[in-house]
Amino acid sequence: MNLTDYDLAEPIFIDANIFIDYSMPNPRYGKAITDFIEKVELGEIKAITTPLVIGEVSYILLLQKGAMILGTHDRKSIRDKIKRDRGFANLCYSVIDRFNELLNVLEGLKVIPIGSEDHLQVSDVGKKYGLLPNDALHLIAMKNSNIRNIATRDKDFERVEGIEIWSP
Repeated sequence: MNLTDYDLAEPIFIDANIFIDYSMPNPRYGKAITDFIEKVELGEIKAITTPLVIGEVSYILLLQKGAMILGTHDRKSIRDKIKRDRGFANLCYSVIDRFNELLNVLEGLKVIPIGSEDHLQVSDVGKKYGLLPNDALHLIAMKNSNIRNIATRDKDFERVEGIEIWSP
């Protein structure tokens, strides 16, 4: 399903790659994602995400900003420089500050918790659908909240019956 066509009254789960493509504009998906996020901002679309997604996005944005500044994709050197150089860390964390500002203005976004008991299901869900642990937790959070729609570019969710994938 095409993300630009999403207009259902029921909530949709937003996966990390949607926020990443919005925050670090992806030329291929930018317009569709921007239009979608604007509808969430106005409260026209009810959306759900988790602290896990927010953490994933923050980490990736931090590393991407560091890579851009240093001109390298060596994660270890980027992480090491963030840890020891406060000025560099401040520059890198600026993208997380902007991301947090975005989250605060998204009228239609609700952040739902992941409970400690949810982690007990990760192995079963991951094995059943061939998902990595974080994606298994996303699916568990969706099922716990009776959400059957997901905004994502992650093809792994295609193996999960009972959910609708909305991609840019």
